[in-house]
Amino acid sequence: VVVTREGENPLAVIGNVKDKIKEISPGLPEKTLADGTVSKVTIVPFYDRTGLIRETLGTLNSAIFLEILITVIVILIMLNNLGSSLIISGILPIAVLMSFIGMKLFGVDANIVSLSGIAIAIGTIVDMGIVLSENVLKHLRNSSDSDDKKEVVFRAASEVGSAILTAVLTTVISFLPVFTMQAAEGKLFKPLAYTKTFALIGSIVLALTVIPPLA
Repeated sequence: VVVTREGENPLAVIGNVKDKIKEISPGLPEKTLADGTVSKVTIVPFYDRTGLIRETLGTLNSAIFLEILITVIVILIMLNNLGSSLIISGILPIAVLMSFIGMKLFGVDANIVSLSGIAIAIGTIVDMGIVLSENVLKHLRNSSDSDDKKEVVFRAASEVGSAILTAVLTTVISFLPVFTMQAAEGKLFKPLAYTKTFALIGSIVLALTVIPPLA
């Protein structure tokens, strides 16, 4: 039985174990039977987490890909604007990246529960971008040719920026009691609360600082 040290990368540990098995395999006992068959001791794993880990990461990748695809289609249909769909879809992977940065800084392990927090937050990340982009488009369509486009975008972003920030902070604050959990329930739910919070904070920063300039 191989036990991974706390904080170590399970995939790397499993890879090292497999390399070590290959290294010691030639020296394992063997015996030539009466019929000439060579019987040799081999090490056969009874449980390997590699498939589970890769399946979990694959689920997250699929969720992000499908979310981006659906976002592009829905915004194209509802707003009839390709630029907005590309902008909103573009902040999704960056928000996920910021979540992983937060996990690294706060020492949150990447497991099924923590990664599910990111997957859950993806919908909220998209919502903020849609609200902001839709308001910018509305102001641009209602503006005249003589209006400064940057000023129009700034007014549109300022109009809904506080509402978006309040909505996200409400969700973040509602998760604060989860951080006080102890024992088994704390170990189970804290990673999800951390990653969802990281994703939401990263998305609000991107929505208020990246979308308006790109718009």
